[in-house]
Amino acid sequence: MHFGSRQNAPSTFPANTVCTSKYTIATFVPRNLYEQFQKAANVYFLIISTILFIGELSFNGKSLYKESIKAFSTIVTLGMMMVASGVTAGIDDFKRHKSDAQMNAQPAVKASGVDVVSITWDKVEVGDVLLIKSEEEIPADVVALACSGDEGCCYVSTANLDGETNLKVKCSASLTHVALCGEGESAEEEKGPLLNQAVRRLQQIGGSITAEAPTTSIHNFEGKLSLQGSNDVSLTAKNLLLRGTMLRNTSWCVGLVVYTGSDTRVVMNSRKAPLKVSNLERVINYSMLVILICQAAMALVSDIAFNMNHDRFKGYWYLFPRGVDDSILLPASIGYWITFFGLYSNLMPISLYATMEICNAVQSSFVRNDMRMYDEEFDCPAIVRSTNLAQELGQVEYIFSDKTGTLTQNVMELKRVAIAGQTFGKIGPVKGFQGGPQMQEASRESPAIMKTIEAFLEVLAVSHTVVVTHDQHGKLRYEAESPDEDALVSAAASLGWSFKGRVGQRIHVDVGMCQVQRQSYKVLALNAFTSARKRMSVLVQKESGEYELLVKGADNMMLERAAGSHSTLENQLTEFACEGLRTLVIGIRLLSPEEAQAWLQEYEEAQCALEDRNGALAKVAEKAVDIFERRSAFLCWTTV
Repeated sequence: MHFGSRQNAPSTFPANTVCTSKYTIATFVPRNLYEQFQKAANVYFLIISTILFIGELSFNGKSLYKESIKAFSTIVTLGMMMVASGVTAGIDDFKRHKSDAQMNAQPAVKASGVDVVSITWDKVEVGDVLLIKSEEEIPADVVALACSGDEGCCYVSTANLDGETNLKVKCSASLTHVALCGEGESAEEEKGPLLNQAVRRLQQIGGSITAEAPTTSIHNFEGKLSLQGSNDVSLTAKNLLLRGTMLRNTSWCVGLVVYTGSDTRVVMNSRKAPLKVSNLERVINYSMLVILICQAAMALVSDIAFNMNHDRFKGYWYLFPRGVDDSILLPASIGYWITFFGLYSNLMPISLYATMEICNAVQSSFVRNDMRMYDEEFDCPAIVRSTNLAQELGQVEYIFSDKTGTLTQNVMELKRVAIAGQTFGKIGPVKGFQGGPQMQEASRESPAIMKTIEAFLEVLAVSHTVVVTHDQHGKLRYEAESPDEDALVSAAASLGWSFKGRVGQRIHVDVGMCQVQRQSYKVLALNAFTSARKRMSVLVQKESGEYELLVKGADNMMLERAAGSHSTLENQLTEFACEGLRTLVIGIRLLSPEEAQAWLQEYEEAQCALEDRNGALAKVAEKAVDIFERRSAFLCWTTV
């Protein structure tokens, strides 16, 4: 894909449309009939109707077997049931079509020369350069060329993809970000002019992106960026913004579309709406099998009894007032078994499925209009996507979740901490951390405890990846990659260590409640949290020139690396766990300039690696474990 002064050939890639519906006008009747005949009752009554209809036919004055019930009654009832089910399925699918149309008609902004034009999502093509603003959903898989965030970084919400509410950090390609925005310029200070500059400069450069074939992996991406007059650079998943994610905490982002429609990650990981059968329908299908066996057995007993007494029955004039008529083509044992089988078909309740459809429709209406299921925050009522599954809600006994955030809605608050053998805070209905007065009193009583508490708050305020934004009223707001970090940074701010933002590599923190003093920290390295490390560490340099390693992580990983004895805190951990709290361990260690510089050299080399960069950074991080983290001074527990 080319961009800038280079032009793309006519697109041969899939259209950027999404279709989640099951039917089209041409496929509705055959597919819906196929789905309806997955119900055992419909198949059964179709067979019964056929049997009854054949019994009414005459072949040279004779029938295959004696008719028992008129086929008309069963056929009409079956037809009404299937029409009602088909109408319900059609309404459900019409809503899917409507939702697809709304999705495909969403607006997007495309750079065309030095101008920008508004298009709809279904008109987006591979090779288009899109301008995405904050709080806008990304219409296709794009590679970020330039972003308004520091050093070309931006934040996206992937809640539509994986359900995670924490933000993910993405980065634009360094070559294009420098070329479009100018190295060293602050995107946050000049939002409008800088975006206009990026659009103008886009036509002055020529470049292309080579991307891998479409895959289902949302965590991996391999590509190459070529820019005139520069060496090629590799692209990773950090540079790819996926369709369905939302740009957050970033004023704008300029991106090149690399995948559209069915080639996007989110569509490749989706599947067509399957045929869903409720548990009640399965039970009814099994019950009907039992009834069918009983019906066949009763017909067999009646057939045997009738044929054994047939000659005697001929003498009863009231059974045959018009004379004996044995004119059937099939043998008597088979013909009369079919007659009795059709006669006993009333054992099967033909109105059962019709009653179920009516109940499902009414229950679905109750769900949609239930005010207790209405979400005021998003102004959205409960949505019923499959009316035949409404009764499933009343059969839920257990909920299995792979993460606590599913049940807690990722709403976290700092409740209790343990510092130097003392615990602060309490669990209660009051929001926020309630141990502030206790910590102030403990600080006044003991200078040693005060120093430890200050170190604890320093770690909370500095060791994180939180970004500062402001709401429409100008009030400071924290945006974090995880709700835990948000809770910890917010709690530190309420205790006098208020994180104020980042400028380049520097973090600014206001310390104090009454007499506020601004402190600045230079972030030299960040070892990010991973599932293998289960902790994160930040190497910072204070204004005094001291080097500090700030660490926080899971208790099992931190305890074995903590210096000194910590049996008291282990007991406190057990206490907190019994209260249902999530725990985090905080640690800190001072480094000498020689230790810090030696490790930083290896860290920078790993960051510049073009091949297996993540592996190289992981090795450097593990070296930090062996050299620094294993001798970190143990501070405290936090619980949320």
